[in-house]
Amino acid sequence: MNELTILLSDAQKQGLQETIHQLLKTEITHFEDELGLNKRYIKKCQLCQYLNLSNNTIDKLITEGLPKINISGVVLYDKLEIDSWLKNYVQPA
Repeated sequence: MNELTILLSDAQKQGLQETIHQLLKTEITHFEDELGLNKRYIKKCQLCQYLNLSNNTIDKLITEGLPKINISGVVLYDKLEIDSWLKNYVQPA
């Protein structure tokens, strides 16, 4: 197998590391925002991802009392309230 060696100065290495670090931070932040990980209040699609459940399962949990906030037709879910509600269903191992 052929090998390619690239020689970089210390300044170039540092610049490359900083660029890669910034790109990774940007992508991580993007996915955290998309999944609602940095937000307390999330929408239903984000709740599905947060709990790793289908939309139909979330609908069933709502009928069973899953807490939601409805403001003029805008429905949000408080992650802290959801976590607290779920703790009521913890079964000892």
